[in-house]
Amino acid sequence: MHPVLARFLAADVAKETLRKQQAGGSLTPEEMAFAEAAKAHPRQASILMDVGGRVLSSDAQAALVLLAAHASARAMQEDAELSEPARKAREALAEEGASEEETDAFIASILLEEAFGYEQDVDSFDRDYVKESLGEVPALAALTKEAVDALFLGFVKGAANDAERKVRETVARALFDIAWAEGPAPINPEHIEALLDAEVADKPEEEQEAKVHATAHLLQALSREGLMGPLRLSRLRAMLGEEDA
Repeated sequence: MHPVLARFLAADVAKETLRKQQAGGSLTPEEMAFAEAAKAHPRQASILMDVGGRVLSSDAQAALVLLAAHASARAMQEDAELSEPARKAREALAEEGASEEETDAFIASILLEEAFGYEQDVDSFDRDYVKESLGEVPALAALTKEAVDALFLGFVKGAANDAERKVRETVARALFDIAWAEGPAPINPEHIEALLDAEVADKPEEEQEAKVHATAHLLQALSREGLMGPLRLSRLRAMLGEEDA
């Protein structure tokens, strides 16, 4: 988990920073990043500031996570190692018509995925994974509907026989609908879990194996196209039990 994200997931720290900012106090760079995130999302900031006591409502929890994630995305722009890939990712999204708000949300989602998407120590920050994920953004941002259709057809045509072709059609259409319904984004664990629930769970064992194997091959195909880095590919294949696929 990014250290700024971790710091401001503590409601008392987040609220104190906002009080400090409202009082005109001097802010550290991390606090400034959180204050700027709050300024960009006044409704969430208001929800958080209205909280009394230590128990947060679901709305307050959601507001806190959003503000902390956006603060960490802003802070990353000052990171010696991540600032350049973050800049390129932002430029790529802007070139494809994304608004500043949409771009901020996209970058913040990468940090949330690193923090909560996998079973790992939340006290550590996987800098390499975030750097790789940022590097995936330009190719994803430039992905058109025509390019997605070509990916789909190429993957399906790579099947060895009619039975495999039908399986590939099913999993590719389902994954693209799940992950890219609102535009191309990094394939993440939630997408894979949704695919497994929709297309694999409660199916006969032979069908399950065929669909899982086809999904692993689809992830490899996306990796070959530069739409998924090796760390993401390895983690998602591990979810499928297909590390050696």
